[in-house]
Amino acid sequence: MKPGFARRWVGPGIGVLLLAYLIWRMPWLEVLRTLAQVRLAWWILALGMGGFGIGLRSLRLHWVLGTQGSLFNAWRSVSLGYLAGLVLPAGGGELVKLREIMKSRGLDLLHAGAGVALDRMLDLVGLVFGLALLSGLQALPGSVGTLLRGLSIMLLFAGILLLLFLSRGEAFIARFSNSLASLPWLARRMRELGGIIEETEHLRHSRTWARLLLLQLFIVAFEVFTTGIALRSLPLTVVLPSWAGLQVLMFTAIGFALPLLPGAAGSLQVAYMVALRPWGVAIPQALAFSLLAQVGHILVVLGHGGTALLVQVETRSSGEAGLS
Repeated sequence: MKPGFARRWVGPGIGVLLLAYLIWRMPWLEVLRTLAQVRLAWWILALGMGGFGIGLRSLRLHWVLGTQGSLFNAWRSVSLGYLAGLVLPAGGGELVKLREIMKSRGLDLLHAGAGVALDRMLDLVGLVFGLALLSGLQALPGSVGTLLRGLSIMLLFAGILLLLFLSRGEAFIARFSNSLASLPWLARRMRELGGIIEETEHLRHSRTWARLLLLQLFIVAFEVFTTGIALRSLPLTVVLPSWAGLQVLMFTAIGFALPLLPGAAGSLQVAYMVALRPWGVAIPQALAFSLLAQVGHILVVLGHGGTALLVQVETRSSGEAGLS
């Protein structure tokens, strides 16, 4: 199998099959009846809060990359990445965001990629925190709960390794590079990794990490509250617990992390249904809410992304750019 084959064809193929199953098997008449009862005031409020959430994520990326670049360019990169994600499968939006960071800040692929990876790692920290909190609020359902708990452990392990690499990796790379005289190409790559660590010096200060982690906790809390507001946009036939927004957000975060098709179509619908079913929400209602939430996401992304396309990017020369 050629490299990238699974990313290009297997994932989207699974997504098409999943979407075809949903289209064929779902009771669409009941879904439409549910959507006809939408409470627009709550939905519009959730849209406004979702737009503010993109601004928060832009601020987080700006802090991760370092303050020498502008917040405007970080917002533009995030907005265009979200916009591309609506039309590109298999996480293509992340590649667009990466390219915009490289262009606006004059970074090479390794340095820009390191910043994007660290930014996404903070999302994983939020997911681990949310799943741990959720498991304390209720027993996660069956095999799904086992899978999510295993995912939390793996993400936590990956996060610890990343932190150790950032804090201790420079000395290790220096020692390892000295022993690679017979492999100059590998030694060169190791020196490039050392350069990344050196340029992320600002991330090794405890105050920077504390600021980033506090911002990430605020983002999670804000998005839980936003999801709770969105849940009020449909008159569900069951009473949801006060922490329903947390469960729906965590499951949909996993759905967004598996973008088999553009806009995570299909995987998001399954995520919403799995999140709401334990409380007895009927499948037509859960599917109706997933469609309403996805339309809202598309409108928010179109607003930010369309504006980002209209404004002029601020560029930096490669000699001035850096992560610190």
